[in-house]
Amino acid sequence: MGKLQHGSHECELTSPKIIANGICNICFKDEPVEFACDPCNFDLCKACSDLPQKISHHLHPEHLLEFRIGEDDRKPKYMVCVGCGNMSSGTYYYECNKCEIYLDLGCALQKSITTGWEAKEMLHYSHEHLLKRCRPGPDSKGSCLLCEQPLSFTAICFGCVHCYLFLHERCLALPTEIQHPVHPLHPLKRLDYIQTFDGRKSCSACTGSFVGVPFSCLECDFYLHLRCADALLRGLLHKSHEHRLFFVEDTRRFADDRVKCPCIICGETVVYDSFYYICVKCDLKCHITCLEIPEYVVKKSYHIHQLRHKRVEAKDNFLEYCGVCETMVLSGDPAYSCEECDFLGHTECILREEVPSPLYLKDLYSCSKDNTRSKNLTDLEASESEDKLLVNSFNHIHVMRLVQMSELEEEGKCNMCGTKIHDNPCKCETCSFQSHDFCAGLGRPARHQFHLNHSLTLLPNSPRWMERTCKSCKTDINGYNLFCRICNFIIDINCALKDKKMYGALDMGQKIIRTWAGLCIQDDKHSLYQIFVSRSYPIACSICDKKFYGKAFSCVTCDDICHPLCMQVGRRVLVGHPLHSDHMLAISLESGSKGPAMPSQKREKSQCTACQLNIITKYSYHCTICKINFHIDCIKAVEVPSKIKSHRHYLYNFWNNDLRVTRACSVCTRPCGASFYGCID
Repeated sequence: MGKLQHGSHECELTSPKIIANGICNICFKDEPVEFACDPCNFDLCKACSDLPQKISHHLHPEHLLEFRIGEDDRKPKYMVCVGCGNMSSGTYYYECNKCEIYLDLGCALQKSITTGWEAKEMLHYSHEHLLKRCRPGPDSKGSCLLCEQPLSFTAICFGCVHCYLFLHERCLALPTEIQHPVHPLHPLKRLDYIQTFDGRKSCSACTGSFVGVPFSCLECDFYLHLRCADALLRGLLHKSHEHRLFFVEDTRRFADDRVKCPCIICGETVVYDSFYYICVKCDLKCHITCLEIPEYVVKKSYHIHQLRHKRVEAKDNFLEYCGVCETMVLSGDPAYSCEECDFLGHTECILREEVPSPLYLKDLYSCSKDNTRSKNLTDLEASESEDKLLVNSFNHIHVMRLVQMSELEEEGKCNMCGTKIHDNPCKCETCSFQSHDFCAGLGRPARHQFHLNHSLTLLPNSPRWMERTCKSCKTDINGYNLFCRICNFIIDINCALKDKKMYGALDMGQKIIRTWAGLCIQDDKHSLYQIFVSRSYPIACSICDKKFYGKAFSCVTCDDICHPLCMQVGRRVLVGHPLHSDHMLAISLESGSKGPAMPSQKREKSQCTACQLNIITKYSYHCTICKINFHIDCIKAVEVPSKIKSHRHYLYNFWNNDLRVTRACSVCTRPCGASFYGCID
């Protein structure tokens, strides 16, 4: 019986006693099983059992590629094959761990591939992360972020390896502004990812949420999917209402959450129906049944066969076009179809009395007649904005300017970090939004000391598709933050500003070498920073009070700077210590010391129970039950006992309150005094 230890499975594989076909766990082909693990139901075909652990490939001749097994917690979750360009989660693949080069099994084992995938990367306004040129691959689902049409697994796209979202490469040229007849007062402009990732906006036509970036008039709080903008061009004309009616599928799960509005025909409430027609201009709704749409029609001018009215089956990758207007029929919409052939037509197109002269989406782009002028104007506006402080919010881009303190709102609080503004305030030119000048300055994309690899972008909240945890303080982010669109780094604005203040507040001879090194011993909401102290400017440790230089930990809020070892000691609670074995001892802040300790931590000036001297250091050990205190040095002296040649046991420090009783030193025979070392054995 043959045995094999394969990199794709943790158990040893054995050849089966009886050769039979099975589904290979790597290639998923129905092939004769070469090796198997019966307890795990894991099978390998001969081709996959011969997979080498390392290969050399002409698409990446510089280094060997190693066989890898995809892990559920891998970040980013998806990868792009340099051979075929497919994006996948990579269950099994080959990787160069030096260059972040990936090849799926099919491409890795093919020697006939002559050229690799043309890789490109870009930052796009439609999504918060870096997008890579790729194909969605066999697992493709959903729609393009821009055109909202279903994705084909072979389509050339730009995709996100974090979120598995895509936009067609051909859609990059789509205009960002349209003039739609349903909202004639103002042009509709594409929003960007900053204005949509909060997930609070919904389409003014279908009430659905947005995955991509919609067209919007922020002034009127009006939002449209591109597919809804298309559908609204051919609304249903019905005798019951003067405006066109638009089909809506209400996707809200519970009936109580759905729209409650009287039907414009029967007057009864449209509430339990998940499908209805709506007039976007009047915000009126009606039941589908009240429209009395005929089930069967014969329209010889459109099609020679009888047509039946029914809903188009909702499924992924659906892509059909109306035989009348030649625009797309959306999956799940009601339409007329032919039972004898594949003809399909919009309900609105089939029921029109006159032959329609369709208005296409491309006709809506006429609001930008002079494209050169529009581009030049955009470039000019972008150039002018570079000199201004711009702060994004969900519904408005704040253009900030320096103002006087008297111009602030009553409370005088910063709308970005939430703290009081004391000087150099900034305020939006068009609204009441106000901030510190250094908060507004974060609006300029820049590299920061705590993330030098890439520029960080100021966001009004954390993106909805990713973790909300600040990389510094490890708490959830619920406001402004700095975000890296390339590697997903995110930090709360308050943590970022602490760093910024600290760089200016450090004394001479001190440099930050690490931005986050744990939490403060005084307050677990404060972050520690690792700094380096020059030997020319030694400083006293806040815990042991001894001067030192070199590596140290600092809390900018509490103004503590400590030895790394002292910081470790400060976190420990002592149990059963020889000086006070009855109760626990913990580090505590002395009264009169600097630092924002909690009231329960501060005490009156005290004496050390061991040496009877006043405690003048910032910290000491304290027993909350007995209300007694010890110098940290006294605790250390006993905790790390001394050993001398004249005695075989360890010696511990003691204090004798009765000065009438004196002990002679066993070494020099002189009186020991009040404090002495003795053997407890």
